Amino acid sequence: MAKSTDLTSKNFLLTKEQMADGQMLVSKAALEAVAQAAAQGVDGVAAMQAKVYEHLPKYLTRVAGVQSAVPGVLLKKGEDNQVTFDLAVILEYGAVIPKVAFAIQQAVKADLANLAGLVVDSVNVTVTGLVPDEDHQTIDPEHLFDKSGKKESAK
Repeated sequence: MAKSTDLTSKNFLLTKEQMADGQMLVSKAALEAVAQAAAQGVDGVAAMQAKVYEHLPKYLTRVAGVQSAVPGVLLKKGEDNQVTFDLAVILEYGAVIPKVAFAIQQAVKADLANLAGLVVDSVNVTVTGLVPDEDHQTIDPEHLFDKSGKKESAK
């Protein structure tokens, strides 16, 4: 019996009612992977960013339980079985940040509801950076108003 309790504390029980064939459990890493795929499918998302916890020593993050198996996604189960996802994303330059963040929230909630039957209480999106497009990488600050767009060599 202790093994069953241990499994349900590490994994998520998908059905509350007792099934004839047994319980269905899904791992935290699998749910984080679904959330990551949903976020990366949103237009304007360039990549997922490793969480802020990455700069801490590994032994601290393992002890505190904040180490995520999936980069950019952290699943937390709170009191009353509330499920919260924290996502850290890098957006493409020019993306409208509030629209993309809202689209990420909706995509994560919808995918987890459809694929796992899981009701997500909140999805926190942190934009950690922007990836400039090619037009913005070739701008020379010394010649902002030059029509030719060519960089001049420094003399």
